[in-house]
Amino acid sequence: MTPALLSFAIDLVESNMSDLYTNSKDGWCREDKEDEMQDVTSRYLIAFHNNVPVGMVHFQFVDEETMTDRDAEVAYCFEVQIMPGYQRRGIGAYLIGLLETIGRATQMEKVMLTVFKERDDVRIELISSNITNNVY
Repeated sequence: MTPALLSFAIDLVESNMSDLYTNSKDGWCREDKEDEMQDVTSRYLIAFHNNVPVGMVHFQFVDEETMTDRDAEVAYCFEVQIMPGYQRRGIGAYLIGLLETIGRATQMEKVMLTVFKERDDVRIELISSNITNNVY
């Protein structure tokens, strides 16, 4: 990931989500988000329009605790962010579809993500897919 693309990704998360994070119990801290997004296990899918980035998915392959005696291997999606002018055009769904394909190709048991409960629009969209979401 180039420094310019990483900066794009972090700036996009901040512009789209900092208000929701600020109003959550954990709050917003750009430095913490930068650390998370620069973790060596972080992976990205970036959507471009005319060679300009317009959206991204930030994910990691992790072992997630389950209700059973073993963990599940999952592709955990930390962020799905699309530039405001490109939202509601299917870009996010397309990127999540790519992540599902990557998950299957790498034998992950599922794709998971966490959604703020205030984002009813996103949760409704996820219900129609096979993505497991945690409401936060």
